[in-house]
Amino acid sequence: MSSQLIGMESFREYSSFAADDFVHTDLSKTHVENQLPKVNINVPVLPPTKFPRNEAALAFIPIKDGDKITIWKQFLFTWRTQGIYQALELLSQTDLKKYSASQMTYGLVTLWKTVKVVQHVFMPLSNMSSGIDTITMFSHTKDWSTSPARYLAWHPHCNKLAVATRDDTVLVYTGSASTPVVVRHSSQKNISSMSWRPLCSAQLAVGCASGVALWTVDPASLGTRPSASCLTTLPHPTSINSVAWDPQGKFLASGSAQDSSLYIWNVENREATLLQKIRGGGYTFLTWSPTGDRLLACTPGNVFKIWETRTWSAEIWDVMNGYVQSAAWSPCGTKAIFADSAQPTLYCVSKICSTKAATVVADFTETQSSEATGRLSRLVQDLAWDSRGERLAVTFRSSDYVALFRTRYSPTLSLFPCGILKGEPDEVASTIQFKPDFENGALLTVAWSSGRIQHVPFSFLPQHLET
Repeated sequence: MSSQLIGMESFREYSSFAADDFVHTDLSKTHVENQLPKVNINVPVLPPTKFPRNEAALAFIPIKDGDKITIWKQFLFTWRTQGIYQALELLSQTDLKKYSASQMTYGLVTLWKTVKVVQHVFMPLSNMSSGIDTITMFSHTKDWSTSPARYLAWHPHCNKLAVATRDDTVLVYTGSASTPVVVRHSSQKNISSMSWRPLCSAQLAVGCASGVALWTVDPASLGTRPSASCLTTLPHPTSINSVAWDPQGKFLASGSAQDSSLYIWNVENREATLLQKIRGGGYTFLTWSPTGDRLLACTPGNVFKIWETRTWSAEIWDVMNGYVQSAAWSPCGTKAIFADSAQPTLYCVSKICSTKAATVVADFTETQSSEATGRLSRLVQDLAWDSRGERLAVTFRSSDYVALFRTRYSPTLSLFPCGILKGEPDEVASTIQFKPDFENGALLTVAWSSGRIQHVPFSFLPQHLET
């Protein structure tokens, strides 16, 4: 099969290739592979997807005759086992005439229904009973609930990779070591995101159902599992959807789709400053600009916010349809690209643009690629942009592949399609991330639905060196 040379990079345009095909001749396979973590998640060992604990427990609770149980006993039992929200929902859905309910009960139900109406206006997802629902809905990982690898996180400075698995374990691989550090705790459930602290080799923030689990993973430790003393918990009232460190490692941002507050943590004091804006509801994805002066926050609503971090004022951008699914910053921090949940389109917003309007930079509507790959398409699942701003990887909701683009971000943003990454038969690309400090070009790490983790090196000269 012939190859096409684009810039200083050789690959097959609009065709599938493996990692071995993509390495340039001056970047030896041995040199690359000997320094990268070798990860393969043993899928048969992972437990199957489970129901929430309360739902499973109900299977062992004996069913009693409703006529012999008062509505208040049912209310208190539901409150104890499933929480106050489900208890009030029980009241609102019950035929109160059957139980000869008091005026107080009718008043409580009326009040609850009124609160729900108001709540739905400002927090559209607050009626979801489980954080699993919101994580599944907004996660950048395809089929998050069943994927063996739920999240990947490369350290910004060290050769260290964290992999969150379906059984709520984080595996930390350092260099080419075959044995990972196993990071696990009973409170660490439903992992949605992870972020390594910059300028620090050991601290990893893990977003989960109980809040943020802040681990200190000592690189000099001989043990393969840190103790509970290495864990600091930053509590959150609802399940976390996204965590992100600022580039200097001073502040940690966390957000939940079910909470309208954006949390900015001073982790040394375990104190959070809560930022609030009415529109949009909660927060589904957070990403700092490389310069640290802005924080892009995606919401479940048809808006996203760009916070200016010196004064913590927010610029609100409207989305025509749906919500922002994924976003990424350019290396200069003046441009951000994003894709929404309703249109097969990639947009760009610029800090230096005179008009407050996003520009279209790519349209993924039913693009025919080749007989081998079929159609490249449609709605975006995730975006990954390398730290040099020269390679962009895109996954789609209805495609098994990773689309690859060559990019230029200055003076204007341009995308050039350059390849398709295809896995083994029946494999689907679950989640992707570029290694931040890859010296020889760019390195894309892909977690496949089979549990295989693949490193794909891109070899090229930086744009300013090209002739």
